[in-house]
Amino acid sequence: MATPIREQILVALQDKLSGLAAFDGAQVQRSNRHIDGDNLPAINLWDDSDATIEQERYSQTSVTTQVNVETLHWADKDHTQWSTQANGLLAELIKAATSGDRTLDGLADDVAYRGDAIDYPVDGSDMIGIAVVLEVRWRHDIGDPFTNSMG
Repeated sequence: MATPIREQILVALQDKLSGLAAFDGAQVQRSNRHIDGDNLPAINLWDDSDATIEQERYSQTSVTTQVNVETLHWADKDHTQWSTQANGLLAELIKAATSGDRTLDGLADDVAYRGDAIDYPVDGSDMIGIAVVLEVRWRHDIGDPFTNSMG
């Protein structure tokens, strides 16, 4: 059976964000709720809903899929550095996701940064989390999410 374009896009994002020096070469995981503290930093990719779906001319459907990318790190021992650490990690994640080939080798029209969240350590935790919301615009033939004959 053929692989849906949406799945191909998620695999391409996973590949693009894996092995980055800023994240100690961590490999991106998919939809993993169980992050082991022994394996930090960790990056996790969550595919979310299709935010916008429009039928276009030429028998195409345009889709905007939201993808959440989360990364978890050990927080700096000095709590006064947490904001600086978080903003640096956020910038690295945005840069990695949205620089270079935003078409993911022709699978998408664009990958755009749409929002973020920073989770600072709470009492009893030494981890800091960064999440980025991406919107991926892509197309498929009407009624056939396996095929983009215009791509």
